[in-house]
Amino acid sequence: MPYNIDVAAALATAREMTFREGDYHWVHDGRWGLPERPRPNSVAELWADPVVQETGTHSVLDIWDVCGSAEESEIAVAAPLTQQTAQRLFGTDRPTRDDYQRAQGAPWDVVEDRGFGYYVVLYRDNVPDEISFFGTTGD
Repeated sequence: MPYNIDVAAALATAREMTFREGDYHWVHDGRWGLPERPRPNSVAELWADPVVQETGTHSVLDIWDVCGSAEESEIAVAAPLTQQTAQRLFGTDRPTRDDYQRAQGAPWDVVEDRGFGYYVVLYRDNVPDEISFFGTTGD
């Protein structure tokens, strides 16, 4: 996402975009032993489905909020990477998009449990440029 000092607003934008583009796991697509159904018209309708409530969407839609530190992290909430973790993963505490893409093959050992998310600010010319949300919400 483009950088926004309001990380919660950036998350809301990411969620809206993901829903609008249909870039999420839809359990009613006919492949999972359930009857095929069209995708919902709203996020509220999506989450009203009991199967979706159980399985999630395997996307940023499964992350509902952000918190200020990893110590505050809880399920369905994205926490910021610490400077130490960013340094370990990217070789810098101000990673660029290139640093982030190179690290994609690295073990994301900060993601310890399903349902937890993280975010990291990515820099361009040492200025905040993007926010990347990541985590594991499904198989």
